[in-house]
Amino acid sequence: MEINKIIKKILSELGQIKFNFINSYPNSYIGYKLRKIYWTSRLKKCGNNSIFSQFSSIGFPELIEIGDNFILGNFAHMTAACSSGIYIGENVSISRGTYLHASNHIFDDLKTPIRDQGSQETPIDYNNKKYGLVIEDNVWIGSNVVLLSGTHIKKGSIISAGSTVSGTYPENSIIIGNPARLLKIRGQ
Repeated sequence: MEINKIIKKILSELGQIKFNFINSYPNSYIGYKLRKIYWTSRLKKCGNNSIFSQFSSIGFPELIEIGDNFILGNFAHMTAACSSGIYIGENVSISRGTYLHASNHIFDDLKTPIRDQGSQETPIDYNNKKYGLVIEDNVWIGSNVVLLSGTHIKKGSIISAGSTVSGTYPENSIIIGNPARLLKIRGQ
């Protein structure tokens, strides 16, 4: 019985070694192709022409929908843990070091450690579905941005590097700062 347990652990660790190999492969034709195959097979939906860069990662990919022409930069991370999912439209670029999280810790009970209170999303209704985070079409997210649960970025928006974003922003927004604020509307 003990040998079966060891074999299961080895197989599990081989899967992690496989992921680490694919994830750390250089940003080259082969590296991009390996990561595209890996993530396409795991995501709920993945459009055409997607690029997943070196050392980027995705948590709970089965809850994430991505449209065509998507880029996830180096060291970027997104997770749909404890949420109903993440929606990302077409022509979305997420720059290096960006972090997207579709839920947040519950922290209301002062007598219970925060880590023991669980997590919850701030739900967004979009296209007759609920999501913890929505990024519509034609959005550019700069480096080292943090997108929190309940964030809804509408079409044509830009988020400045280093911003921490929550809430809903109108179409063609230029969003900047920590905490983020609407700087202006593109084209106005």
